[in-house]
Amino acid sequence: MRILLDHGLTALGQKSGIGHHAENLALHLQNLIACDVPDFRWIERLPRYVRRWAYFGFANTPGRYDGYDLAHHVNQYVPFASGSARHIMTVLDFSVFRYPETVPFGWRTFNQHALSSGIERADGLIAISEAMKAELLERYRGTPEDRVFVSPCGVRESVCFSGGPEESVSKFGLEPFQYFLFVGDLTRRKNLRFLLEVFQDARKAGGLGRGISLALAGKPAWGYSELANLMREDEGVRCLGYVDERLLGSLYRSCLAFVFPSSYEGFGIPIVEAMHHGAPVIASEIPTSVELDRRHNRQMFMFPLGDRARLREILTHLGRNGAAVRQGLNYGDLTRYTYDSIAREHLEIYARVIGAH
Repeated sequence: MRILLDHGLTALGQKSGIGHHAENLALHLQNLIACDVPDFRWIERLPRYVRRWAYFGFANTPGRYDGYDLAHHVNQYVPFASGSARHIMTVLDFSVFRYPETVPFGWRTFNQHALSSGIERADGLIAISEAMKAELLERYRGTPEDRVFVSPCGVRESVCFSGGPEESVSKFGLEPFQYFLFVGDLTRRKNLRFLLEVFQDARKAGGLGRGISLALAGKPAWGYSELANLMREDEGVRCLGYVDERLLGSLYRSCLAFVFPSSYEGFGIPIVEAMHHGAPVIASEIPTSVELDRRHNRQMFMFPLGDRARLREILTHLGRNGAAVRQGLNYGDLTRYTYDSIAREHLEIYARVIGAH
């Protein structure tokens, strides 16, 4: 079996969660089979407004798929030109349909079309959660269920086995077990305005000590400017920017709790990373987070979207007892999220898709 893993542009520059997923999946697949990854670094030399079109031109060259049994597209795009290979697409989420207002118009229109046409053209589809599979089958009712597989994203070894707690905590001026942590792009869909307002309410009401802060680890994204007035150090908010993965594990290990208030997700990689480091997890009751909570012994602290009182109650409780709560947590088996396991799951899916044709 010879595979082409096409990550598109997701692994260029400061990688997002899915960029890291594509990179780590490729590295572990290469230990098991012949797996090639195209090098798109040359695209970074082009002006920003032409990079995507350069990728499309290259991706739609039929000959690049000859000699491969299967091409796996991790960037929610399946080329029109298929060559001789079968094609699988990873389905990350449907945020461009569910929350179109959180995405710039041009990007939204393209992604809606690319996602819909990719689902139609692909020989197989990989959803990154059971919730995403259910949403896919509901949204595209003509899709055969036996063409949709589930395999999650994983935890990066560089995050799981990075240095001690003091390494990044001191770097960012944080005190161990004196901060809540958010990890992800600073954008509308992550429901950050809600988190910031509730956190500041809890401080003003005296539920949180003045020494407790909220650390935001991530790069600015669409809608960031609307949050800038709430990201004030004198109100206990620390913007850490894009954090190198070698430091990220330290932040998880020494936080009071990890907070994931998102309005919508395809999976929730940071939740699993936080679990790996034994951090209490606070999360909104969206399908993907509820799915992870059920799978891991219902140890997460959940709040309904929009429920300020419940989130403030959780923040207050963990602000006072976070370190002690850590000691009693039991998330169960997390080995499914190692990339060795995920790479083997993908091999089984590839074999089934190739064998079905």
